[in-house]
This record gives sequence, C-alpha cells and structure tokens, in this order.
Amino acid sequence: MYQYKAKVEKVVDGDTIDVVIDLGFKITTFQRIRMARIDTPETYNVKRDSEEYQDGIVSKQYVEQRLSANNNEIKLETEKVPEKYGRYIGTIWLADSTTSLNDELVEKGLAKYVNY
Repeated sequence: MYQYKAKVEKVVDGDTIDVVIDLGFKITTFQRIRMARIDTPETYNVKRDSEEYQDGIVSKQYVEQRLSANNNEIKLETEKVPEKYGRYIGTIWLADSTTSLNDELVEKGLAKYVNY
C-alpha cells in the first residue's frame, strides 16, 4: 500500500476522480483513481431520465462538495498496479474526517460495497 498527497482535478463520477499526485522531489503524475471497495450509480451509458442516472448525479455532487470543502486536497492510499482499465484503485482520505470518503459514501447511502 502506498500513500500520497494529491490534488483533485475532476470528479468523473461518484467513485472515480482525476488527480495530480505528488510523488516527492517536485515530481507529479496525473492519474484516474477508482475508489476501492465501493460502487456508485452510473452517470455514463445510462438514460438521463433513469433513477440510476439521477442517483449517480447526487453521488457525484456529494463527492464534489466534500472535496471542495477540503480545497480538493486528499491523501490517497493505492496499490502498486493499476486495474484492467488503467485506473489505480484507491482509498481517499480528507483532512476533516477520520472516515475515508469511500466509507462515507456508503454510510450516506450514496454507494454500496463491492468485491472486485
């Protein structure tokens, strides 16, 4: 498990974010991060008038609000190797909470735990 400081550039959906990771020594990398152990409703490839899409927007907006409240700065825990879609799987920590954002989404009913 690796830990990094990162700045969120974009919330793709409720469980995926684009970040610039500080690797140290003034070296950074841009990566897409999939939140570990959770799944939120989809906002891509679903009908915009569907309940899933609407729930996905609510999850995405919650993540955007939580990140904004923390200046889009996170602490990221990730594995060494990306998953099959090229994203790294990570746990997101915010300075104002002792609960990971991943777990917070489940506690708020905005995501569910999954095994993958």
